[in-house]
Amino acid sequence: MSQSETLRTIIAHRYILRELLGRGGMGAVYRAIDRLGQGEAKSYVALKRVLAPTENLQFMSVSGANNDITSLRFALAAEFQTLASLRHPHIINVLDYGFDDVHQPYFTMQFLADAQTFVDAGRGQPIDVQVDLLIQTLQALAYLHRRGVLHRDLKPGNVLVEEVDGQKIVKVLDFGLSIVREEATETVGTLAYMSPEIVQGGKASFASDLYAVGVMAYEIMAGRHPFDEGSGPSMLLMQVISKAPDMTLLDAPPDLVEVIESLLAKNPGERLGSADAVIEALCEATNRPVPVETQAIRESFLQSAAFVGRDEEMAKLRSALQEAVNGSGSSWLIGGESGVGKTRLLNELRIGALVEGVIVVRGQG
Repeated sequence: MSQSETLRTIIAHRYILRELLGRGGMGAVYRAIDRLGQGEAKSYVALKRVLAPTENLQFMSVSGANNDITSLRFALAAEFQTLASLRHPHIINVLDYGFDDVHQPYFTMQFLADAQTFVDAGRGQPIDVQVDLLIQTLQALAYLHRRGVLHRDLKPGNVLVEEVDGQKIVKVLDFGLSIVREEATETVGTLAYMSPEIVQGGKASFASDLYAVGVMAYEIMAGRHPFDEGSGPSMLLMQVISKAPDMTLLDAPPDLVEVIESLLAKNPGERLGSADAVIEALCEATNRPVPVETQAIRESFLQSAAFVGRDEEMAKLRSALQEAVNGSGSSWLIGGESGVGKTRLLNELRIGALVEGVIVVRGQG
């Protein structure tokens, strides 16, 4: 299928592909029109789909990943499930998940119009603006880490900045490599933002995510990468492992340079211990108060807390869902006092249903 044909494709009778935004190892991201959207601003979404020859695709449950194509499908489903569980003002919002006419999976996210990469948005800006972008990124990272999630691929293209009412707002995205901390054994990521311990085959950690933030901080304050990216992969590897970045190139106060230098320490044990600790250090170095968590940030921890205490109800609903898939539908009424978790229960069921390829329709009375 040609590029022009692809950009006329209608996905699931709902999304019209309009523009290729990016392409990676797992999939491609498009700007798409949501035909069910309301108003011009709400009609655009970012749609991510697996990149694979359609003749090699076989429809099967994501739980049965046993070949490369199915592994890609499994990874996309896992990314959707990760994003669907996250609610934070500095993390991209996920909207919908489904399969197209050839059973190729996709999911949609909010579309950031005219967004810039972290480095493009921060390079050449005053120190206060640069530090603010770093703090927003670290707030998202603190949220992820408190939930035990590692991003593992933080880089400028995965940290976008949009302008909202004159304010630069950070959005962290692309969770295709994210993983629960205890499971982080594979060496993955982008070489230019990979920490020395990961390069040498070590395990991903909170410290390796913070190292990537340090690389991006260096880029916006020095106007270049801390190591010579043009020297080729092998030389770049050696520099990451053994060469200390030239901190004199940073156009920043000495105390701030010290914070960035700590993030770029070769030994992960010498880096600041958490995203929250880095935020405090940045604020101290620039004589600004530590930001108070906004209501949106506080609510994010409540909205995305682990779903517990409804095992019996969820088991019954999942059983009914499976019966519906097998051709025996039923109707269920969910009742209870306000605040007991009815919406959360249904949302958990919705996420699971979408990943299994079920069409989910939501109505409002």
